[in-house]
Amino acid sequence: MNSPELQPYYPVVVVGAGPVGLTTANLLGIEGVNTLLIEQHETTVQQPRAVSIDDEALRTMQAIDLSDEVLADVMPGYGSHYFTAGGSCFAKVEPSTLEYGYPRRSAFRQPLLEATLRNGLHRFCNVDVRFLHTLVSFDQDTNGVRLSIETPEGAAREIRCGYLVGCDGGQSRVRQHLGIELGGSTYRQRWLIIDIEGSSDRFRHTRVFCDPGRPGISLPGPGETRRFEFMLQDGESDTVAEDPGFVNNLLDRYATDKNPRIVRRQVYTFHARTAARWCDGRVFLAGDAAHLTPPFAGQGMNSGIRDAHNLAWKLSAVVSGRLPETVLDSYETERKPHARALIELAVNMGRIMMPASPLAAWLIQTGLRALRIYPPAQRYVTQMKFKPRPYFSVGLICSPRIAADKRLLGHLFPQPRLEQPNGDIVLFDHLAGRRFSLLIYAGEIEPFEPALEQWRDASIPLQVLWITPAHMMPAPNAPVECARDIDNALAALLSRFQDRALLLRPDHYVAAVIPRRELVCSGTPERFFAELQTGVNIGV
Repeated sequence: MNSPELQPYYPVVVVGAGPVGLTTANLLGIEGVNTLLIEQHETTVQQPRAVSIDDEALRTMQAIDLSDEVLADVMPGYGSHYFTAGGSCFAKVEPSTLEYGYPRRSAFRQPLLEATLRNGLHRFCNVDVRFLHTLVSFDQDTNGVRLSIETPEGAAREIRCGYLVGCDGGQSRVRQHLGIELGGSTYRQRWLIIDIEGSSDRFRHTRVFCDPGRPGISLPGPGETRRFEFMLQDGESDTVAEDPGFVNNLLDRYATDKNPRIVRRQVYTFHARTAARWCDGRVFLAGDAAHLTPPFAGQGMNSGIRDAHNLAWKLSAVVSGRLPETVLDSYETERKPHARALIELAVNMGRIMMPASPLAAWLIQTGLRALRIYPPAQRYVTQMKFKPRPYFSVGLICSPRIAADKRLLGHLFPQPRLEQPNGDIVLFDHLAGRRFSLLIYAGEIEPFEPALEQWRDASIPLQVLWITPAHMMPAPNAPVECARDIDNALAALLSRFQDRALLLRPDHYVAAVIPRRELVCSGTPERFFAELQTGVNIGV
């Protein structure tokens, strides 16, 4: 709830109320951090923008207890079918994995998502939300950041904060004020985006028209919505492209609907850019303020939500005094390489969607057809295994004890279905929550019991989880939280690690793999947390 006047001090100020800023504010709010969110516009976006939300982003919605509300407006689990200029389908990508608890790709409408995230902030008396408030300037010192904010009435207000997070888009005022440049490139091609409502097209996958003469995409959406994206040719000006006759001719060729209700048409130029720095002292950049991704992989907004989750839990831990300020140095270290990898993925997918010539189109399409000869290669494509995995080799992680640890360290832990002793079926994060977790995967807990008390009493709040393989029932009277890996989803990953425990971070990345013999040594929790906090320079 907003107070009549801005407070003189907030531990964290977030600039920008798009999906990334709203998610950041929800993550801070649920952890009890006093936060100010400011947005220069009157409300959240009212027109469609991003249209694809992935499994990792939905997992973050789960972390802020809004997954049910978000999923109510989502069309889950769609793929992509690729077509030649002649209309022949030469490749299908239909991922079926639920590795992180949700479909790899789902369709959504950004205005509905932002409305849900904004309404979610009403739960927190510690989050002050101010629309029509503009960040005019700021400066910082070793103790905090001083901001000048313009109110809706045009008055200037001076406040201070501990940390400032710029989630204010590609034209970020925060980034510009810091003098940080965006490196990379801008596509020469321009694309026309057309959003329609009331579509009767029941095809649930994306159609990708790999036509050198007119590359295009038709994307399904929830609630009888659909998006079309068409590459414009040289000489087709923005005025021509937005002309109703031009738009209708394109839709007549590619859409199955006749006389569709157009709610938006706009010309865009796509970018593949990354900020030179994502932080400067106590100021951080997230989302489009830090990186701009071409839309071909549907990862722009999703990358920003990853930023929000990575940064927010660390800010919460630092503000509360659970971790030292130095852990914030790991934000850019961990996130930047993965964001760059997804930008590169989008660029490569763009080459498939936008073949430079008929010969290039034939070579690409023939190569993808040839994958049918070798099923593992075909599955690599159809299950989207080419998508860069959520992983970092350097950051808040402990050094590996053995080479096999590298299979787990720095990776986002899966989210299988688990059966509790009372028979309830829940997703993993329901038990792990938003704290550090010590995960034991074993048929019996007795070998680990000598270590449990000291881990439960660790200086940093932590809970111990015991997950049994599918063939073992969960123990109803276990000394720690116990559940069964009902689908045996963890067997292949962890069967070799039943004499070890995993230390998971609040964002569910694996921070350490701890042998049982070390687990029971006196002082082990504090030793591992101390190593973790200096792990920014540790590579695996």
